[in-house]
Amino acid sequence: MAAKPKFVSFIEAAAAPLVLITAWEALYERGRLQPGEKVLIHAGAGGVGHVAIQLAKLKGADVCTTVSCEEKADFVKHLGTDYAINYKETDFVKAALNWTNGEGVDLAFDTVGGETFEKTFPAIRIYGDIVTILQPSPETNWKVARQRNSRISLELMLTPMLQGMVEAQVHHGEILAECANWMDAGKLKVCVNRTFGLEEVGKAHELLEAGSMVGKLVIVNW
Repeated sequence: MAAKPKFVSFIEAAAAPLVLITAWEALYERGRLQPGEKVLIHAGAGGVGHVAIQLAKLKGADVCTTVSCEEKADFVKHLGTDYAINYKETDFVKAALNWTNGEGVDLAFDTVGGETFEKTFPAIRIYGDIVTILQPSPETNWKVARQRNSRISLELMLTPMLQGMVEAQVHHGEILAECANWMDAGKLKVCVNRTFGLEEVGKAHELLEAGSMVGKLVIVNW
């Protein structure tokens, strides 16, 4: 647990913990992101993605991210993205390689899963990292990742709770406390797209399942 940031609403605070801990662990702990490194974040306008962009910039990294339209490109640039790639119009692997002078990014963060995970392998530099928050498919072809000696990490922020790891749960509180300081300082924000009443949970799930979300959804019960 951690105290709510002083200068954000309860709705914004409710949207924060899952995405903040997920992005923090994926970038800072699984991916070992360092200042000056280049990172590719998939679905940068999404719930986890838009927070990951901000955390990567706070670490001093250069960020490119995939989006599906110009509206989302504008959104992620406002968050600090250095290069927005419209994956519907541009091959994101070629774009990432061009952006890094052919070397590939130091770290790729996959928040999409499926074929996107495997397609990302050649966009990562040799001996680079990829972190995914999704379960890799049994059909994944690991050949490119193996040839490039990629370090592959899996991120599930629920592990400490599921495994009863008390100290790790305390660490989650420390992450949230640090993020709360950044939020109060105006350096980090969680964007709430829409709110729903408790009786509208079904509608919220339908919107999530349709994909192409910007920011977070919050269920309000008061």
